[in-house]
Amino acid sequence: MEKYLVALNRIEKLTPLRFRKLLSYFAEDIERLWNSTASEWKEAGIESNAVEEIWRIKNEINPEVELKKLQDFGGGVIGVTDAKYPRLLREIYDAPPVLLFRGEFPVAADDFSVAVVGTRVATPYGKQATAEIARGLSQAGIPIVSGLAAGLDSVAHQAAVEIGRRSIAVFGCGLDTIYPPTNRKLAEEIIAKGGCWISEYPLGMQPTAYTFPQRNRIIAGLSRGVLVAEGREKSGSLITASLANEFGREVFAIPGSIFSEVSAGPNRLIQQGAKPILCAADILEALNYGDLAQRVEMREVIADSPEEAKILSILTKNPLLADEVSRQSGFTASEASAILSLLEMKGLAKNLGGMQWVRS
Repeated sequence: MEKYLVALNRIEKLTPLRFRKLLSYFAEDIERLWNSTASEWKEAGIESNAVEEIWRIKNEINPEVELKKLQDFGGGVIGVTDAKYPRLLREIYDAPPVLLFRGEFPVAADDFSVAVVGTRVATPYGKQATAEIARGLSQAGIPIVSGLAAGLDSVAHQAAVEIGRRSIAVFGCGLDTIYPPTNRKLAEEIIAKGGCWISEYPLGMQPTAYTFPQRNRIIAGLSRGVLVAEGREKSGSLITASLANEFGREVFAIPGSIFSEVSAGPNRLIQQGAKPILCAADILEALNYGDLAQRVEMREVIADSPEEAKILSILTKNPLLADEVSRQSGFTASEASAILSLLEMKGLAKNLGGMQWVRS
């Protein structure tokens, strides 16, 4: 059956609605569906002009060749009729009939997933808040779903990867096209940490302005809730939130400054009824994951030297310039910089950019 799923997935005109009609007509028998006639497809309710166009493409596809390409890439395929198809995603009205994946997918824990989405051009506050909350969710055993985009999607994935937890990257293109290319290392780390990539698009499919909004429904559909970190009022993150509402999912938002354009989206969502989120425990409690909330690890921070202890006593969750750390500690700028770098390597401090530091 796998080879026919991969082959059918190469036919762009075979939309989820048309696929469902065919599945119903052929009693979910994928092999019979593939080996049927054009007239049978018309009897199933597929428009005649669409059948003619699909058939021209179908006759050029070799299922064995297509499956081998996917297997050589290290990927797999799951159809919507498969018992392992993600239960939450199957609930949405236009669930992708075919999912290609690479990595460990699906797993039972994915039924508890939370999506984290946000702007590609994030503020230091947005990055810090997103990382903190995504890390807390990951520590509680909640898989993170996001789109591997630049900005806050990457921050969310990275937060899970850094503590060795699972995340799911939903592609807006074929799995053999990492977008943006600068996220290749992060994408490979997601696989290495037990996560996966998924896409409804065939190998070789390039990203377009249309494919990203389409993949947002998968991000929302896979998740129990969607957290919008930062985003303008008209952005992809808000599209995902709207879809989450449509699918009956919980919508969460990180509140931000009323003067910040990238906080306009989350702030508006809060006005419309989204739950404002201050920490990971807020999401866990809203989703009735009370037991999991207790599993968020509160690691004791222990300095290895008096100098490190002094710097840690100055750092808080609010960004502080390195010059200010130097002034308050009494260390020279170079001494403070060296200690801060050492603390960052130990995971106890974080450089937000622009010489701004916080306690991690």
